[in-house]
Amino acid sequence: MYKINNTPPKDILSVIPKDEKIIWYGKPDIRRFCLTALGLKYIFIYLIIIFCSIIYSRSGDLNFIKIIEVLFPYIISSFLAVLLLIAVGVSQVLPTVYVITSKRVIIRSGLALIFMLNVPFDKIVSIDKNIYSDGCGNISFKLLSKSRIPFFASWPSVRPWFFSNPQPTFRCIADVEIIALKLSEAARSRISEINLSNSNAIKNVNIQDGEITAWEKIPVYKKKN
Repeated sequence: MYKINNTPPKDILSVIPKDEKIIWYGKPDIRRFCLTALGLKYIFIYLIIIFCSIIYSRSGDLNFIKIIEVLFPYIISSFLAVLLLIAVGVSQVLPTVYVITSKRVIIRSGLALIFMLNVPFDKIVSIDKNIYSDGCGNISFKLLSKSRIPFFASWPSVRPWFFSNPQPTFRCIADVEIIALKLSEAARSRISEINLSNSNAIKNVNIQDGEITAWEKIPVYKKKN
Protein backbone atom coordinates (compact mmCIF):
# COMPACT_ATOMS: atom_id res chain seq x y z
CA MET A 1 0.00 0.00 0.00
CA TYR A 2 1.19 3.50 -0.79
CA LYS A 3 1.86 5.24 2.53
CA ILE A 4 0.71 8.82 3.02
CA ASN A 5 0.78 11.40 5.76
CA ASN A 6 -2.05 12.00 8.21
CA THR A 7 -3.37 15.11 6.49
CA PRO A 8 -3.79 16.12 2.83
CA PRO A 9 -1.50 18.74 1.25
CA LYS A 10 -2.10 22.38 2.19
CA ASP A 11 -3.41 23.36 -1.25
CA ILE A 12 -6.22 20.83 -0.86
CA LEU A 13 -6.97 21.80 2.72
CA SER A 14 -7.33 25.41 1.59
CA VAL A 15 -10.26 24.55 -0.72
CA ILE A 16 -12.15 22.38 1.78
CA PRO A 17 -14.72 24.38 3.81
CA LYS A 18 -14.18 24.24 7.55
CA ASP A 19 -17.58 22.62 8.13
CA GLU A 20 -16.60 19.56 6.06
CA LYS A 21 -15.01 16.46 7.52
CA ILE A 22 -12.24 14.65 5.65
CA ILE A 23 -13.34 11.01 5.43
CA TRP A 24 -10.37 9.62 3.48
CA TYR A 25 -7.57 10.62 1.18
CA GLY A 26 -4.91 8.70 -0.69
CA LYS A 27 -2.91 8.18 -3.87
CA PRO A 28 -2.77 5.64 -6.70
CA ASP A 29 -0.70 2.54 -6.01
CA ILE A 30 2.44 3.00 -8.17
CA ARG A 31 2.93 -0.70 -8.99
CA ARG A 32 -0.69 -1.24 -10.01
CA PHE A 33 -0.77 2.09 -11.86
CA CYS A 34 2.25 1.14 -13.99
CA LEU A 35 0.88 -2.33 -14.71
CA THR A 36 -2.61 -1.28 -15.76
CA ALA A 37 -2.91 2.45 -16.46
CA LEU A 38 0.42 2.56 -18.34
CA GLY A 39 0.22 -0.93 -19.84
CA LEU A 40 3.42 -2.29 -18.32
CA LYS A 41 1.98 -5.80 -18.25
CA TYR A 42 1.66 -5.75 -22.04
CA ILE A 43 5.41 -5.29 -22.39
CA PHE A 44 5.95 -8.47 -20.37
CA ILE A 45 3.38 -10.29 -22.52
CA TYR A 46 5.18 -9.00 -25.62
CA LEU A 47 8.52 -10.38 -24.37
CA ILE A 48 6.97 -13.77 -23.59
CA ILE A 49 5.45 -13.98 -27.08
CA ILE A 50 8.78 -13.03 -28.73
CA PHE A 51 10.66 -15.55 -26.60
CA CYS A 52 8.21 -18.36 -27.40
CA SER A 53 8.23 -17.57 -31.11
CA ILE A 54 12.03 -17.65 -31.24
CA ILE A 55 12.14 -20.93 -29.31
CA TYR A 56 9.56 -22.40 -31.70
CA SER A 57 11.37 -21.20 -34.84
CA ARG A 58 14.65 -22.65 -33.58
CA SER A 59 13.22 -25.88 -32.19
CA GLY A 60 15.80 -27.83 -34.15
CA ASP A 61 18.72 -25.71 -32.96
CA LEU A 62 18.23 -24.77 -29.32
CA ASN A 63 21.55 -23.05 -28.86
CA PHE A 64 21.25 -20.89 -25.74
CA ILE A 65 23.85 -18.34 -26.87
CA LYS A 66 22.21 -17.86 -30.26
CA ILE A 67 18.81 -17.41 -28.65
CA ILE A 68 20.20 -14.76 -26.31
CA GLU A 69 21.82 -12.97 -29.25
CA VAL A 70 18.47 -12.83 -31.05
CA LEU A 71 16.57 -11.79 -27.91
CA PHE A 72 19.09 -9.19 -26.76
CA PRO A 73 17.75 -6.22 -28.81
CA TYR A 74 14.20 -6.98 -27.65
CA ILE A 75 15.31 -7.25 -24.03
CA ILE A 76 17.18 -3.93 -24.13
CA SER A 77 14.37 -2.04 -25.87
CA SER A 78 11.79 -3.51 -23.49
CA PHE A 79 13.97 -2.68 -20.49
CA LEU A 80 14.24 0.95 -21.60
CA ALA A 81 10.48 1.08 -22.22
CA VAL A 82 9.85 -0.29 -18.72
CA LEU A 83 12.14 2.34 -17.18
CA LEU A 84 10.39 5.07 -19.15
CA LEU A 85 6.94 3.87 -18.07
CA ILE A 86 8.01 3.65 -14.44
CA ALA A 87 9.39 7.21 -14.60
CA VAL A 88 6.12 8.42 -16.14
CA GLY A 89 4.14 6.50 -13.52
CA VAL A 90 6.07 8.00 -10.60
CA SER A 91 5.80 11.51 -12.05
CA GLN A 92 2.02 11.10 -12.40
CA VAL A 93 1.36 9.40 -9.06
CA LEU A 94 3.40 11.66 -6.79
CA PRO A 95 1.30 14.85 -7.31
CA THR A 96 -2.01 12.96 -7.50
CA VAL A 97 -4.23 13.06 -4.43
CA TYR A 98 -7.76 11.76 -3.95
CA VAL A 99 -9.98 13.08 -1.16
CA ILE A 100 -13.41 12.14 0.14
CA THR A 101 -15.08 14.66 2.43
CA SER A 102 -18.50 14.65 4.02
CA LYS A 103 -19.86 16.64 1.02
CA ARG A 104 -17.71 15.96 -2.03
CA VAL A 105 -14.80 14.20 -3.70
CA ILE A 106 -11.68 16.09 -4.73
CA ILE A 107 -9.08 15.04 -7.28
CA ARG A 108 -5.73 16.78 -7.67
CA SER A 109 -3.40 15.72 -10.46
CA GLY A 110 -0.81 17.16 -12.80
CA LEU A 111 2.90 17.82 -12.56
CA ALA A 112 3.84 21.07 -14.31
CA LEU A 113 0.21 22.20 -14.48
CA ILE A 114 -1.87 21.30 -11.41
CA PHE A 115 -5.46 20.27 -12.16
CA MET A 116 -7.89 20.15 -9.24
CA LEU A 117 -11.42 18.79 -9.61
CA ASN A 118 -14.12 19.41 -7.02
CA VAL A 119 -17.20 17.16 -7.35
CA PRO A 120 -20.07 17.60 -4.84
CA PHE A 121 -22.10 14.45 -4.23
CA ASP A 122 -25.24 16.03 -5.69
CA LYS A 123 -23.47 16.40 -9.07
CA ILE A 124 -22.89 12.64 -9.31
CA VAL A 125 -25.36 10.42 -11.15
CA SER A 126 -23.75 7.05 -10.45
CA ILE A 127 -20.58 5.53 -9.03
CA ASP A 128 -18.87 2.39 -10.35
CA LYS A 129 -15.85 0.43 -9.26
CA ASN A 130 -13.73 -2.43 -10.52
CA ILE A 131 -11.33 -4.51 -8.46
CA TYR A 132 -8.04 -6.16 -9.37
CA SER A 133 -6.78 -9.40 -7.87
CA ASP A 134 -4.48 -7.59 -5.42
CA GLY A 135 -7.31 -5.55 -3.87
CA CYS A 136 -6.50 -2.36 -5.77
CA GLY A 137 -9.10 -0.88 -8.07
CA ASN A 138 -10.78 2.12 -9.65
CA ILE A 139 -13.80 4.15 -8.54
CA SER A 140 -15.45 6.18 -11.31
CA PHE A 141 -18.01 8.98 -11.00
CA LYS A 142 -20.59 9.56 -13.71
CA LEU A 143 -21.55 13.24 -13.59
CA LEU A 144 -24.68 15.10 -14.55
CA SER A 145 -24.83 15.80 -18.29
CA LYS A 146 -24.12 19.49 -17.71
CA SER A 147 -21.03 18.72 -15.60
CA ARG A 148 -18.35 18.00 -18.21
CA ILE A 149 -14.63 17.70 -17.56
CA PRO A 150 -11.74 17.71 -20.07
CA PHE A 151 -10.51 14.15 -20.64
CA PHE A 152 -6.82 14.75 -21.34
CA ALA A 153 -6.41 17.47 -18.72
CA SER A 154 -7.89 15.07 -16.16
CA TRP A 155 -5.67 12.10 -17.08
CA PRO A 156 -4.73 9.83 -15.39
CA SER A 157 -7.63 10.39 -12.96
CA VAL A 158 -10.30 9.69 -15.54
CA ARG A 159 -12.07 6.51 -16.68
CA PRO A 160 -10.27 4.96 -19.70
CA TRP A 161 -11.89 5.25 -23.14
CA PHE A 162 -14.82 7.42 -21.98
CA PHE A 163 -13.96 10.32 -24.30
CA SER A 164 -17.46 11.61 -25.07
CA ASN A 165 -18.56 11.66 -21.44
CA PRO A 166 -15.41 11.71 -19.26
CA GLN A 167 -15.78 10.35 -15.75
CA PRO A 168 -13.48 11.43 -12.90
CA THR A 169 -11.86 8.34 -11.40
CA PHE A 170 -9.85 7.30 -8.38
CA ARG A 171 -7.28 5.21 -10.30
CA CYS A 172 -5.52 2.16 -8.90
CA ILE A 173 -6.19 2.86 -5.22
CA ALA A 174 -5.34 0.24 -2.61
CA ASP A 175 -8.08 -1.38 -0.48
CA VAL A 176 -10.73 -0.22 -2.93
CA GLU A 177 -13.48 -2.20 -1.17
CA ILE A 178 -12.89 -0.30 2.09
CA ILE A 179 -12.72 3.05 0.30
CA ALA A 180 -15.94 2.24 -1.58
CA LEU A 181 -17.72 1.63 1.72
CA LYS A 182 -16.43 4.92 3.13
CA LEU A 183 -17.57 6.69 -0.03
CA SER A 184 -20.99 5.04 0.13
CA GLU A 185 -21.50 6.09 3.73
CA ALA A 186 -20.37 9.66 3.06
CA ALA A 187 -22.62 10.01 -0.01
CA ARG A 188 -25.62 8.51 1.79
CA SER A 189 -25.16 10.84 4.75
CA ARG A 190 -24.73 13.92 2.56
CA ILE A 191 -27.68 13.20 0.28
CA SER A 192 -29.95 12.77 3.28
CA GLU A 193 -29.14 16.39 4.15
CA ILE A 194 -29.93 17.76 0.69
CA ASN A 195 -33.36 19.26 0.08
CA LEU A 196 -35.54 17.00 -2.07
CA SER A 197 -35.86 19.75 -4.66
CA ASN A 198 -32.20 19.53 -5.69
CA SER A 199 -31.73 18.47 -9.31
CA ASN A 200 -30.78 14.91 -10.18
CA ALA A 201 -29.03 14.21 -6.89
CA ILE A 202 -28.49 10.68 -5.65
CA LYS A 203 -31.06 9.87 -3.01
CA ASN A 204 -29.30 6.75 -1.82
CA VAL A 205 -26.14 4.81 -2.55
CA ASN A 206 -26.01 1.08 -2.15
CA ILE A 207 -23.37 -1.60 -2.74
CA GLN A 208 -24.62 -4.61 -4.67
CA ASP A 209 -22.64 -7.39 -6.33
CA GLY A 210 -19.32 -5.61 -5.91
CA GLU A 211 -20.56 -2.39 -7.47
CA ILE A 212 -21.63 0.92 -6.00
CA THR A 213 -24.82 1.96 -7.71
CA ALA A 214 -26.80 5.16 -7.50
CA TRP A 215 -30.56 4.76 -7.58
CA GLU A 216 -33.85 6.56 -6.97
CA LYS A 217 -32.99 9.99 -8.36
CA ILE A 218 -34.59 13.05 -6.81
CA PRO A 219 -37.09 14.96 -9.01
CA VAL A 220 -35.81 17.75 -11.24
CA TYR A 221 -35.19 21.00 -9.42
CA LYS A 222 -37.64 23.86 -9.92
CA LYS A 223 -36.60 27.37 -9.05
CA LYS A 224 -38.74 29.21 -6.57
CA ASN A 225 -40.17 32.54 -7.69
